[in-house]
Amino acid sequence: MPIPDRLHDDWIWPMSLIPRVANAVPSDVPPETAAKSPDYPSDANEVPPPGHWILQTHPEYGFYFAFTNPDGWHFRIGTFRYDYVDHYYTFPTLALKRLKTP
Repeated sequence: MPIPDRLHDDWIWPMSLIPRVANAVPSDVPPETAAKSPDYPSDANEVPPPGHWILQTHPEYGFYFAFTNPDGWHFRIGTFRYDYVDHYYTFPTLALKRLKTP
């Protein structure tokens, strides 16, 4: 799928007026995992499950670090974020949010 054709509605105003295509590039090549927490689930990608962390790298784009604590608070920081569903990179990334529990 292509980069979503919408604004960054996940960002605060006025940055939420920036189109997603302004800071993203399509790619079918995901980042490399440099390190991860013990027993990291093999099917987890972008958002680590509670109690896990991951460090990913890309030779051109830099690094991505994400951690989710056991209570569901998710923190991520990096020079990129890879979207595993739509296959594109966004530059940069910084987030702190509470994940919804199923």
